[in-house]
Amino acid sequence: MARKVSLALELYTDANDLVDHRYMTQMREQDITPVPTDPSLPRFTLVVGPSPFTMPRGWEFFLTSPYEGATYIGTVLHNAGYPVRIVDVRYTPDPLQAAYDQIVGQTDVLGLCTFEDNFPWCRELMDRVKLAEPDVPIICGGSLVTSVPHVFMESTACDVAVISEGEITILELMESYSAGRWSTDLPTIRGICYRTPEGENKRTRPRGQMMDLDALPRMRLDLWPQAHSPMGLQPQIISSYSRGCKMDCSFCYRTTPQVRAKSPEKLDRDLAWLKSQYGIDFSFFVDLTFSSHRRQTVEVCDVIKDHDLRWTCLTRCADMDKERATAMRDSGADIILYGVESLGSEVLREARKGNSENLTVRAMRTTFEADVRFGALLIVGLPNENEESLDHMVEFAESYNHVTRVKYLSAMPGTTVYKQALGSGLIRSEIDHLNWLSVEQALHEDEFLNVSELSEQACRDAYKRIYDAYEPGPVMDFKHYPEHFQYFHPQPDDGKARSTSYAGKGWRSRWSSAGPVMVPDADRFTLDKCADPEVASRGSSLVECGAKTMAKSAPAN
Repeated sequence: MARKVSLALELYTDANDLVDHRYMTQMREQDITPVPTDPSLPRFTLVVGPSPFTMPRGWEFFLTSPYEGATYIGTVLHNAGYPVRIVDVRYTPDPLQAAYDQIVGQTDVLGLCTFEDNFPWCRELMDRVKLAEPDVPIICGGSLVTSVPHVFMESTACDVAVISEGEITILELMESYSAGRWSTDLPTIRGICYRTPEGENKRTRPRGQMMDLDALPRMRLDLWPQAHSPMGLQPQIISSYSRGCKMDCSFCYRTTPQVRAKSPEKLDRDLAWLKSQYGIDFSFFVDLTFSSHRRQTVEVCDVIKDHDLRWTCLTRCADMDKERATAMRDSGADIILYGVESLGSEVLREARKGNSENLTVRAMRTTFEADVRFGALLIVGLPNENEESLDHMVEFAESYNHVTRVKYLSAMPGTTVYKQALGSGLIRSEIDHLNWLSVEQALHEDEFLNVSELSEQACRDAYKRIYDAYEPGPVMDFKHYPEHFQYFHPQPDDGKARSTSYAGKGWRSRWSSAGPVMVPDADRFTLDKCADPEVASRGSSLVECGAKTMAKSAPAN
């Protein structure tokens, strides 16, 4: 019997047609010999918008680093000769105006990166651009538009929504647009939703995932504006050797669920390029399950070891043993992040985690014995969580002082949790929910959708205690803080000796978390405005979230 999956079936398609192989061959060839930039080709501007998300002390680099999705799209177009710019407005006080000022009159095609927490900003930017320049086509890509393309096509000025991976699709779209063939070609370009001249929304056959990640080019990080700033690019990067995940957790959305991996030779070339061109010294490998396969993990670590990197990664407790942990240590792993989420057996079963408390403890001991740090990722408020299991998780966090991140459960679009919340009426409408997600900062004062039977007070108390049990992140000497940044929750308690021996005394005395300033008027999207009163009262009645406090502190006009 075929495995039942929770995500849209179109995501499990293989990009294996002749046209896919043509563009993969083009990517390979142009990676070796890029086409000189041709000013007669359409100018392409790729905008990276704001997110309110914060990161704990020592992880701030992750928020400011160039990331793979936008970098690969920019790189394949640059290598094909298109005039490409990446506009990054993640940390400007008024990102809407900042993006608008760099788009209007300066581009022929607009690309927009979408995240789960930037929908209202994307919609407003598209409206403003279309009002000023109605003939500039807007192409949206990323995780959010992939999960809810119907929302973008029905409720925004998006012209084309790219589903799942975008490297092949963007090359085909831009080749067609440059030749003036969109009117005839769009119905045949796979993996998109598009708007006809008559305003009708259409969807083409799925494209799916690339079969061979070795076709991807080396990333051109110099396309990001940071590369041209006085400080230059930060030496910490986000990278990966694989895409996809073999699991199907109820709360997790993956634009690329099928597992694909680069060859060791390809990874070696990529790391050598990043090291020689950009002087990187630290990498966050964002592969969803870095150590899923023992032999592959050891091979990857053998490659990394040759490049003198410190690094971190994400993986599962079930996918760790002495051989893998030792290989990771020997290749420079600083901390390994594990999706623990909860310790409750019924919670983990409902979430389809494939984990247990015993597996978590075993992975933790194995990691410690290999002299690598263990980082637990936890969620407060999963279905089936009760006060006893939540208290146990809090005690676990405080006993070991090994937590990297805690979050309230988010109903991410496209996931099982999201579909259940829609079906039960917990989510009033998809637009309301997408608007509300834009005020989640990953702080204990956040509002949350309470899908468990726990009281709001119990959830908040647990979150705060786990948050105070954080350990330091791997980059305590980060130097690339943006000018406009916020800092939260100074904490005089250093935690256990392993934290001070790593980061020194007072390592979080000035702040425990940091992140961007929230976009103006974010208080329009708090839970009392985006949910039914009963739903709002269960997750927002005790503490004012950041959007509300920001609105109160804003100067009067």
